[in-house]
Amino acid sequence: MIEERSGWYGTAPEDLGLIDLSPTEMMYWLYCPIKLPRGDLTVPANLRQFRPVVARVRQNLSQWAWDESYVYLTAKTLWVSQTEPGNRPGWHSDGFMTDDVNYVWSDSEGTLFWEPEELCMFSQDHVASLPEMEREAEGGPHKTYPDKHLLKLDERVIHRVPDFAEPRIRSFVKVSVSRHRYPLIGNSINHELNCDWDQVERAEDRNCPTGGTQ
Repeated sequence: MIEERSGWYGTAPEDLGLIDLSPTEMMYWLYCPIKLPRGDLTVPANLRQFRPVVARVRQNLSQWAWDESYVYLTAKTLWVSQTEPGNRPGWHSDGFMTDDVNYVWSDSEGTLFWEPEELCMFSQDHVASLPEMEREAEGGPHKTYPDKHLLKLDERVIHRVPDFAEPRIRSFVKVSVSRHRYPLIGNSINHELNCDWDQVERAEDRNCPTGGTQ
């Protein structure tokens, strides 16, 4: 396991500090694999501008976790607005019911986190948990972190895409570290890695990144 699971939700992310990047190329890369278990880091050329983010993740992980995990890179530089936020809306947990670890970074309009005084439990079901998270988290308290700071999330961290007062270009980066393949149809392909996986259809509701496979 990469991290110990607690079953209680509403913890804060860990702030790993500033990474001062200023992406300008419009892009949409979704869960692109950049490392396989016991394999070398292999980053597509267009994503190498985010190597400082990946390097900070590598520093934060144990040698074993890095060596034995799949590592995926999501990078989006998009025109966003309140109606087109660039990520799925709604309160949720990344890596829900797994020991996956996710690291998120944005250059502006930071992710909104729910940080209650007391942690709570949610149904251990991808569909049933979503209205529960929405009901508990929407009332706050909420927190955002400084722009361009890398934040570490496990499944206990509940968050959502922020509200956008004005349309703008926004860059968002996520590094996902997992023991599992992410085989959903539509995920970005790294043509330099041998990822000949059986692919799984995406769900209409919020997806389990493994497609229910382990």
